Amino acid sequence: RNAFGQNHPAAGYLELSNIVIKYAKGIPLALKVLGRYLFGRSEEEWENAIEKLKRIPHMDIQKVLKVSYDGLDDEEQNIFLDIACFFKGQHRDFVMNFQDACGFSAKIGICDLVDKSLVIISNNKITMHDLLQEMGREIVRQESIKDSGKRSRLWHHEDIDQVLSKNTN
Repeated sequence: RNAFGQNHPAAGYLELSNIVIKYAKGIPLALKVLGRYLFGRSEEEWENAIEKLKRIPHMDIQKVLKVSYDGLDDEEQNIFLDIACFFKGQHRDFVMNFQDACGFSAKIGICDLVDKSLVIISNNKITMHDLLQEMGREIVRQESIKDSGKRSRLWHHEDIDQVLSKNTN
């Protein structure tokens, strides 16, 4: 439904749909996120996404979800990572004002993330599934596994303390 806007695959997409379902292992969140990522894309783009999925060993769900993250533009990726690291559960207006102040087109970026099922706005608060938050934080952690001072974002108090202590010595 998320990939086609209807309850059945469009003509020519049945086999591709079955492959995506297999790789998502029937996990609802993965199916929803992948479906929104693939929505409106050509058969060739579907095939390219499936090739990415085939390279994921043992179907790590976060790696499946990352396929959708990788399809975002730079601004959407930055907004997504900020929400994952700092703003989950915060009021929509606060997050949008902050993102606008950072030079991002927050309204468009957040709407795109909602459309792609990467974030949810409920009761004027921005939230996301715990697995998506974990994935976002892991993306940031992978920027520099050993030196947290080289990461684009710090949210864990021990990492912040370590960076501040290191920079004052």
